[in-house]
Amino acid sequence: MGRPKKSEERDTRQNILDAALDLFSENGFFGTSMRDIAKQVGVRESALYHHFKSKDAIVHGLAQTLGPGHARHLAELDIGAMLDAVPPRQLLEQVVQFMITSWSMPSEQKMFRFMLSEGPRLGQHDVLNLPAYAFEARRNISRVFVEMMRRKLIKKRDPMTVTIAFMAPLMMLRVLYLVMPKGPPDLKGFKAEVDAHLDFFWASVT
Repeated sequence: MGRPKKSEERDTRQNILDAALDLFSENGFFGTSMRDIAKQVGVRESALYHHFKSKDAIVHGLAQTLGPGHARHLAELDIGAMLDAVPPRQLLEQVVQFMITSWSMPSEQKMFRFMLSEGPRLGQHDVLNLPAYAFEARRNISRVFVEMMRRKLIKKRDPMTVTIAFMAPLMMLRVLYLVMPKGPPDLKGFKAEVDAHLDFFWASVT
């Protein structure tokens, strides 16, 4: 039998992450074993270690692509080129739309609930330093405001403080509309409140 193709390995790796996220969100990190994950995926436990050396590594894999890891996309963008192409307010609208689309995904909702419930314990046991990921996300988002200030498109302020003023209400609305409701989220109401926040924020920085 030949070695698995790279595409098959990627699929298996993603299947492991998906299964782990389901179990972590239901039973918690400390209530889930590698055996549980292997059973959920439908592979032998030894097969997990081909992709992840430990359960801790699986959590880090999730954090790289979900939750604060999404903000890493902003670190890869050419903000200057984007501002050359669209007005600054429109760029913020695009950033917010990206967040709403991401946050509305079932995997993101599971990850956020998991981080809220398990985050402190993960830090206490040196499994995952969520504040470090959050600080990195804030730095990545702040790049947008740094460039806008450099071009004198918005008032010159501390970029990190501006980022908090931009993100904090969005995070609160995320909890209210996407985390706390038991039924389907009210995406229309969510979008309306996000738009109102963006109007208020833009008026305060220009």
